[in-house]
Amino acid sequence: MSVTNAVRGFVLVTCAFMLCACSGFGDVPSRDEFMRTPREIRTGAADSVIERVESTVDRAEVLAAVQAIVTDAPLCYPWPGLWLDASDRRNAYYARYDLMTRDWGEETTSASRVRMREFVDLGFLIARERPDIGPGVVQYELTAEGDAFLRGSPYGGARPQFCPNAQRRVVEVTNMEFGQFPCGSLRVSFTHVADVWPNWARTEAARQRVDATWAPAGVPIAGQVTLGRQWFRQGAAPPGVQNGGLRSLCLDGSHNVVGDDLNLNAQ
Repeated sequence: MSVTNAVRGFVLVTCAFMLCACSGFGDVPSRDEFMRTPREIRTGAADSVIERVESTVDRAEVLAAVQAIVTDAPLCYPWPGLWLDASDRRNAYYARYDLMTRDWGEETTSASRVRMREFVDLGFLIARERPDIGPGVVQYELTAEGDAFLRGSPYGGARPQFCPNAQRRVVEVTNMEFGQFPCGSLRVSFTHVADVWPNWARTEAARQRVDATWAPAGVPIAGQVTLGRQWFRQGAAPPGVQNGGLRSLCLDGSHNVVGDDLNLNAQ
């Protein structure tokens, strides 16, 4: 056997072994899936690529993508100003209302107490008086729901806020416009409705805010969002994100994704 044939045989066997091994772990896409991905992904030149949405896109795929975005649309409640003792527990906070009253005044302290009480009533926090630490000290602990909805941190960085999701239903896609837009290449107009209040809106104040932000339950309103098709190299897609799926992706000057352009009150 010639050296060339021996090398060729070794390469074929090695490739076959690698494909079988990878297939066993579910890492190898089908041939059709592989050929659909952009060249930059196939060659390893990029970790992620945003493509124009094809004019033949299935309307059902568009509806499903819009529904996922609308379901997760946040309604945020910023935390008030608080005087917090340091804590080594990520989900526990010690509010020093005694020191707030002394230095910030009764009015500010009372307003902060009321807002934190709202979070307790919504099921985001559990409150416990801690007179052993000081008069007027309250320990707050995140519930599982509060932990899921919390953004930012009270100890620095982005201001903390609870951002529960809208849980609204897309009724229908009313229009699809192809073009070049800031956050994608397919602008979708749709109607959406709340069949019931979100499951986190346990208080009358929360339900009134939901109604004022969008519309009362049962009343459909118009929305709009722009979509692009995003691909990732194998294993690079964020958790819960479909590779090659439709997403609303707004980019900054450095081409980093900074959010979406969902508008749930489009006219």
